[in-house]
Amino acid sequence: MAKKKVATRRVSNKSAEPKWDDMDTITPEEFGRRKHRAFEFYRLEYKSTDYKKWVLEYVSQNDKWKKHKKAIAKSADARFNGTLGSVCRMRLKGMPDLHEPYKKHWEGLAGTMGELKPVSEFIDKELQIMLDRGEQLVEEEVEQKKEEEKEGTKYVPTIQERIRHASSAMCEEIEGAFDDFLEGKITDFKGIKLANIFRDRGCKQPHARLIKSWYEPYIEEYNELLNPPDTSKMTDLEKDYVVQLKEGYSHYTKPQIKKLYEFALSIQGACDAMITEAKASRKPRKVSKKAPEQIVAKLKYKLSDDKYNVASIEAHKLVGANCLVVFNSKNRKLGIYYTSVEDPQGAGREGSGLTIKGQTLQRFDENKSVWYTLRKPIDQLQEVKNLNTRKKFENWIEKLTTTPTKMNGRLNLETVLIGVYK
Repeated sequence: MAKKKVATRRVSNKSAEPKWDDMDTITPEEFGRRKHRAFEFYRLEYKSTDYKKWVLEYVSQNDKWKKHKKAIAKSADARFNGTLGSVCRMRLKGMPDLHEPYKKHWEGLAGTMGELKPVSEFIDKELQIMLDRGEQLVEEEVEQKKEEEKEGTKYVPTIQERIRHASSAMCEEIEGAFDDFLEGKITDFKGIKLANIFRDRGCKQPHARLIKSWYEPYIEEYNELLNPPDTSKMTDLEKDYVVQLKEGYSHYTKPQIKKLYEFALSIQGACDAMITEAKASRKPRKVSKKAPEQIVAKLKYKLSDDKYNVASIEAHKLVGANCLVVFNSKNRKLGIYYTSVEDPQGAGREGSGLTIKGQTLQRFDENKSVWYTLRKPIDQLQEVKNLNTRKKFENWIEKLTTTPTKMNGRLNLETVLIGVYK
């Protein structure tokens, strides 16, 4: 029976860190190999907390950046990535900012483009991004402390700070996956169920939007590495960034970068899913019910007409009514509006009966609502006053001999509200 093969485990050896004390004698080829070996060494032997420590140590020893250390330290942990941390560590251990022999050697290689620039330019660019965000956070804290001292109250984090803190905690497993991939503990991200992670940790819309914004720069970088841009029309600064980006990820193979790119896209997709789920499960906003008096508060109509001796009823009575009788004093027309959503029991069921929006009636039946021209308006309007039921009014109006015409629902300053029938 064949023996089961025992998997070998890689043994950590942090004492094998590359050194940079022989720069005067080293060949350009060996410099390139050592730099690549250094990236691999730091990827396998260290983790994200070490990268952050190295970046801040570099900042402390750099005259340009040391005064900004506090602000830079405020940046999200995701910004202290393996590439930046490794480069800072190499500079701290003595690697030159620009190795001129290697620069000439690299520019003479087939397939290379642009020219190598000092690694400090890459570091400065990353630190500037971190500084801009960090200064914003420091200003927020300073303002909060001032308010605290002024009011004499205990400091209470803002909503934005709470969201940022909670979002960072939700990304711990994701950052751990990046570290494991960097250290070779995993070869892909298939076992990372992002949507489940976010759901288990109570990810809401604000968290998802913030997390999505954190990983967008990574997607852009991975995409640029997989699809190199045309540098023929780029400025020297843009070309230099392309070179530095390629150099910074040189310790990864193209298939590995593709896996990182796909994982970053899946993070973005999971965030979008959380946003969509939150929208779908959100309870519709409850519309506050207005009182009839509020609904008709701005309605313009005729209160009374001395010529025909008629006066309007209180306008709020039309809200919810099944029928509204109106008289236009200008053209002597009397009409009745029927609702298209009748409330037969008169129980005031919501969404039934007539209502008004601006100067226009809502929920009225356009086919049934008609008016007639009155030949003797003074006498006829007096008769209408005594018709106290809907049936009596309908019987009375059917006897009119003038031609009925449809009404458009508009009320104006010539409209007298004669009465309503529930």
